[in-house]
Amino acid sequence: MFNKPLCGSYPLPRRSAFTLLELLLVIAVLAAMASLTMPKWGMLLDDRRLVRAGEQIRGSVARLRVEAMRSGRVIMLEGMIEGNDLRAKPFYSAIDATEAIDQTGGGSALLAGADQAVAVVVEQDESAIEMIELPEGITLSGVSVVSAARSAEIEQLTISDQVEGWSRPVLFYPDGSTSTALISLIHPTMGRVVVKIRGITGEATVSQVLAP
Repeated sequence: MFNKPLCGSYPLPRRSAFTLLELLLVIAVLAAMASLTMPKWGMLLDDRRLVRAGEQIRGSVARLRVEAMRSGRVIMLEGMIEGNDLRAKPFYSAIDATEAIDQTGGGSALLAGADQAVAVVVEQDESAIEMIELPEGITLSGVSVVSAARSAEIEQLTISDQVEGWSRPVLFYPDGSTSTALISLIHPTMGRVVVKIRGITGEATVSQVLAP
């Protein structure tokens, strides 16, 4: 006769899955961890957008400077204050005669001298206007431009633009020089960056992220 095995010798049943309570506990822990890390990821993304916006303006400044030298025309860059758009458009002025011969081929504009020139707005052509859009959440807080004698006439022609909310123009000349200017970009929580343009060389530099 076989002996009956002791009760404690029976194998325990094997578990094949987690219980609903265990799954809910894991989900709750993961949700708590996500709530702590998501704000940091969001701040990092906003910080990168601000830096990217500064680099975008710096790149546009370099490109527009080259375009002015290539075309022999003054290029104007202006931004919508408290907006996220900038626009670049060309002007023709006898100021350009220091670098380009007039359309008659006689070079008479060179003899007139840049200081005696009268700036004339080029007839507006939609294809000649370039729009530059800043990254989402980044706005243009201000544009400071150092006044210069050769920019006075062009600035007079853009007063109506400033009434509409556009900034004073930053000018790019055919000789490679530019307006001396500061372009400030801001994010409501992360801070701001400042793009500094040096007029003599046309070089643009971007600051670190500054306090709002």
